[in-house]
Amino acid sequence: MQVFDHAAVEAALDWPGLIAALRDGFASGAAIAPARQSLAIELPGGETATLLVMPAWEGGRAIGVKVVTFFPGNAAKGQATINAGYLLFDGADGHCVAAIEGDALTARRTAAASALAADYLARHDARVLTVVGTGQLAMAVAEAHAAVRSYDRVLVWGRSPEKAARVAGALAAKGLAAEAAADLENACLA
Repeated sequence: MQVFDHAAVEAALDWPGLIAALRDGFASGAAIAPARQSLAIELPGGETATLLVMPAWEGGRAIGVKVVTFFPGNAAKGQATINAGYLLFDGADGHCVAAIEGDALTARRTAAASALAADYLARHDARVLTVVGTGQLAMAVAEAHAAVRSYDRVLVWGRSPEKAARVAGALAAKGLAAEAAADLENACLA
C-alpha cells in the first residue's frame, strides 16, 4: 500500500492533469457516489464532533472512501477543526492500494473542479480572476484557474486585508500577477 502525504498529493496531482482527469470522469458518468453519511460524536464535556463518510466507486476499477472529522472546539486550541483522510481500494479484488492525506486531496479536487467549471462557463475573454476568501482553498483555486485561462490579474479579497495581502503575495511569488483587493464589489467588476 502506498501512502501519500500533503506534499506527495500536490506533486502527483498537477493542475492540467487533474483538470483533464476530472473532465473525463465527469463526462463518463461511470462513478457511483452515494450521499455522504454525517454522524454526530458526543465528546466529554458536552461538545459534539462530526464524522462524515463519503464513499465512491467505479465497479471493477476503484473503490474509495473519504472520511472527514469536524471538531469545532479545536479552533480555541489553535488546531485544525476539519481533518480528512482517503482510502483507495482496488475495484477488482478489494485490496487497499493507497492511504491519501485528505485535506490536500480535497483542496486540489475542489479547486480543479472550480477551474473546470469556469473553463466551460466563464467568458473566454476574461482577463481578471477574483478570488473571494483567504482560507485553505484560496491559493489552490487561483493556481487551478490559472491552469485553464491566462489572466492578466488575480485579485484576492478577504474579510481580513492582511490575510488577502499574504495570499496575494504568495501567489505573486509563484508567478501570478496577484494583488489584494480592498473592495469586493470593485474586484468583481474588474
